[in-house]
Amino acid sequence: MPSLAELQQRYAELLIRTGINLQPGQGLLIRAELGHAELVRLAIAAAYDAGASYVHVDWFDEPSVRAMLQHANMEKLQVPNFDITRHRQFADEKWARLSIVGSEFPGVFGDVDPQRMRTWAVRRAKSLKFYTDAMMANQIQWCVAAVPTPAWAQQIYPDKPVDDAVETLWHTVLHLARADHNDPVAAWRQHSMQLTQIATFMHKNQVRSLHFVDPTPGPDGKPATDLVIGLAERPRWVGGAAQTPAGVEFHPNMPTEEIFCTPHNQQTEGYVCTSRPTFPMQREVDGAWFRFEKGQVVDFHARVGQDVLAQFFEIEGARRLGEVSLVDISSPVFQSGLLFHEILFDENAACHIAFGESYPECIEGGDTLTREELSALGANTSDTHVDFMIGTPTMCVTGRCHDGREVPIMDSGRFVAAIFED
Repeated sequence: MPSLAELQQRYAELLIRTGINLQPGQGLLIRAELGHAELVRLAIAAAYDAGASYVHVDWFDEPSVRAMLQHANMEKLQVPNFDITRHRQFADEKWARLSIVGSEFPGVFGDVDPQRMRTWAVRRAKSLKFYTDAMMANQIQWCVAAVPTPAWAQQIYPDKPVDDAVETLWHTVLHLARADHNDPVAAWRQHSMQLTQIATFMHKNQVRSLHFVDPTPGPDGKPATDLVIGLAERPRWVGGAAQTPAGVEFHPNMPTEEIFCTPHNQQTEGYVCTSRPTFPMQREVDGAWFRFEKGQVVDFHARVGQDVLAQFFEIEGARRLGEVSLVDISSPVFQSGLLFHEILFDENAACHIAFGESYPECIEGGDTLTREELSALGANTSDTHVDFMIGTPTMCVTGRCHDGREVPIMDSGRFVAAIFED
């Protein structure tokens, strides 16, 4: 059995060689917290071994951001030109991007005014929209992965001493990212093929809408969830590896267990309850409920974070969906039995919806269309994109096809066997 240090080395190489699939002569941007430094150094070495032209690390510190949000004059606070200019270079020169998550300071933004957080989030999003658009259109390779920190580890394993918690979380992260396999690259190739098989079923049957029903009775005796999501025109289901226009294959998330598509921004009806907490504008929202009419949220409530949701839905386009994702409860992330308090993992434990911006790749030929053309097909546009988990072990999903047929897709949180029989 390899040592933890050997597995971490393998993980760093996996992120560079398979996660972003760095090409010789390509630049690399790494975004990470200071507590991720040890793994970042391994990734830098692996990147130069892979032929990187240059590696730039964009270090950030959450308490520093908190200080800014609490004390800055919000009317004068602007994204500086140098930050915009360097992101233009990253986009124009097609630098790959590796984002490391795993908070050093969970909950650090808990006492920050949500309105101030929204103001800054929208201002920064608008200033760097060209860059996020390039990422969401897969014009550059990008990958999000995790590194354990002491505070995050104890949030997940509160009963363990801190060193034990960190080591346990490391092994969990490495396992879920398939870095502990004898051949991690082959394991990812096989996993990607399985996800593609599910997407192929959706395309073959020309599924045009999804009906989510969780029959578990809510407080009013009705099913906990009863939601119909129509898909944008020319829908394309995506799962596993992504590809740049130049044909470079990469994996945007490590781990990933989802297949996803673009909802039509006028065709969501019904109501849905969340099944895990999420963090719009870096503030917790839990126990949320949403009701939709004609694609838009018209009523909502959250047990935790009602004020955060109120501010979040003030963002243009945030009341409509940009993504619907299917995740089987056989997912190793769900089977771990853990609540990670980190969207990279929690979204891969459960079916989810995302409010805000949609992915062009989820529309056939979407990577060649303008924003106006995408919008005409039903794709949503926004300055945000936030996932909310809705999947449960009792969730059932039915697809309505282009010819009017209905096909079962999930039963009790699992994909039906017929999907894998074709």
